[in-house]
Amino acid sequence: MAREVAAEARRFGRTAGLLSVGIGSAGLLTYVYFSLASHILDKVDYGEVVVLWSAVFVTISTLFRPVEQLLSRTIAERQARGQPIGQPLRVAATIQLGLAVAFGGAALALRHPLQDQLLSGSEALYWILVTAVLAFGVSFFARGFLAGSRRFALYAGLLLAESTARVSFAVAVAVGIASGQTAVALGIVAAPLLSLTVVPLAFAHRAAAQSRATARAVARSRAAPAPSVPAARRSEFTLAAGGSFAAAVLLIMISEQC
Repeated sequence: MAREVAAEARRFGRTAGLLSVGIGSAGLLTYVYFSLASHILDKVDYGEVVVLWSAVFVTISTLFRPVEQLLSRTIAERQARGQPIGQPLRVAATIQLGLAVAFGGAALALRHPLQDQLLSGSEALYWILVTAVLAFGVSFFARGFLAGSRRFALYAGLLLAESTARVSFAVAVAVGIASGQTAVALGIVAAPLLSLTVVPLAFAHRAAAQSRATARAVARSRAAPAPSVPAARRSEFTLAAGGSFAAAVLLIMISEQC
């Protein structure tokens, strides 16, 4: 038992270190992206890209952070108690989908103010804004799943894939493969989409872990009868419970932006 605890502590330390490196590297690559953009675009075009990213960042941090925290907290808690995580995943997906639909409707209703006043009349930047926010909704869902499942190495990989994809568009313009403001701005929407390439690895790891857990459970059941599961441990995770938590976090995120 002591060896298992020590091994788990070492593994956690390694993955926490990888996560720190991933976050730091992602921040550095984001700085490189904007540094390159400032050199390859004129002041007006660069300023519009900065406004675009600022709008995307504030929106996703406010709108989708609640579900990320809901997933990370609930999955970690239920896995520690040996409870299934399917219901929390479905509840979180329902909430995230509702938020995405609400944003999409608001963005379409406010298209002219957003496009003409915020983005200087650029239709391309408007659609990049809308698509990027929706793509980040999926990315934040994946982040919550990875954090709650303690897949910190994959979480770091997601952040690195995202920032690498974003900076690659600025590099492409810098070396002459592409040109113009739109090419640079496309990195903002491509980043969350390409970062999702790490998600299949998480589900493959989860399937392998479930297979090992099933094998251990079968072995234990042969050695001793299975204990009855208390009703509290079989409790369902409802949409009302998840929605209340997400709403509380959403209010906190909104208040931080005010």
